[in-house]
Amino acid sequence: MSGRRAAYLERRRATTRGAILSAARQIFADASYGDAKIEDIIRTAAVSRATFYAHFASKFELACAIYDEIAPQTAALFVRLSGLKRDDRTGIRHWLDDFVGIHLEHRQVTSLIAQLQLFERSFRARILHDAEALIDLVAATEGTGFGRAKGSGAAARLQRARVRLLFNRVAMLCAEVARGELSPEDADISLDLVSEEIAQFLAA
Repeated sequence: MSGRRAAYLERRRATTRGAILSAARQIFADASYGDAKIEDIIRTAAVSRATFYAHFASKFELACAIYDEIAPQTAALFVRLSGLKRDDRTGIRHWLDDFVGIHLEHRQVTSLIAQLQLFERSFRARILHDAEALIDLVAATEGTGFGRAKGSGAAARLQRARVRLLFNRVAMLCAEVARGELSPEDADISLDLVSEEIAQFLAA
């Protein structure tokens, strides 16, 4: 096979995969993960069943691929967090606003992720693993409260638990703000309070 033909086939495969992912996001937005049918995804993507299974082994694998699209964006956000300074309250607030923005941009996917954790035990294990990886990212920054979460001693485990609880609150709050569950005034107050907590962890 010539290099040109191989490149063409690769582009065609990527286009088809993209069409399936786009159709799946649409179907998952209109129906719960449990109710969404592969037949509906195939019809919306305008592909055959054989083509679908050439790209994805199951509905679960497809859902994981959708999650994989946003995981690097979240990781990049937490890399930014480790570079902020305690007294940079504007930077911390911008970081939180960007986290809200991720939830807004991927609001259909965040709902899917929540459902997957209920339906698929292995996916819940992956979410927990990825959450620990985010803690590792910020724990690599020495000279901060996040850095004290690095290691295996009792003090490090205690600090890691504190960071985990903080990140859980941050994620929950940003999701609530993105869904419009708080008034603008209450959202500002809550985000400012969490900003204070983050600032404390950024201190040595």
